[in-house]
Amino acid sequence: MIANFIKQSWLVIVSALVFGLLVALVQGQLDPMIKANAEKKLLKSMAGLFLQKAEVTKDDLNSLKVNPVVDPDTQQVLYYKVSKADTLAGYAFEAEGGGFADKIKLLVTLDAQKEKLMGIGILKTNETPGFGDKMKESAFKDQFSGKPVPTLKAKLVVVKRPVEADVEIESITGATISSDAVVKIVNTSVMNIADQLK
Repeated sequence: MIANFIKQSWLVIVSALVFGLLVALVQGQLDPMIKANAEKKLLKSMAGLFLQKAEVTKDDLNSLKVNPVVDPDTQQVLYYKVSKADTLAGYAFEAEGGGFADKIKLLVTLDAQKEKLMGIGILKTNETPGFGDKMKESAFKDQFSGKPVPTLKAKLVVVKRPVEADVEIESITGATISSDAVVKIVNTSVMNIADQLK
């Protein structure tokens, strides 16, 4: 029975092995480029937030000094210290959480005093086109700039009306779940990293 199975399916087995090896080779070749592009996107997003610019040039990137602070145990980057003209401009870190459709990955930035958010950048999202993906637009993202750093007593909250208080973020119309997800990621990540920033 096994011999009969192998006789009938040898082409499928060999094809699977060949295609599997090809995928592994391509992944191995492209992996450094993928990581370099992700790092470049992160730095551009960071520069845009710290310099308050929509379009970032090479000179803008060179004007900032970005120092990663690494966890000695895991070797993972905990956060970045960002300096401008040799003066601490603030802190930046990546944060991730579940959205409506998929994971949302953000860049969260704080001022040097750790009292205000400088803004957020959207690094990755697969939210619903025309609704949740509007989180990438400045109308939503710019609301975070200048907001107080979330604490247990004063978290950011989503509202479905124009903003009236300092801790409020106006929801994206038709995408309340995505809006809530972004605010939750910001609240949770800032509070989680607060101790490490001290």
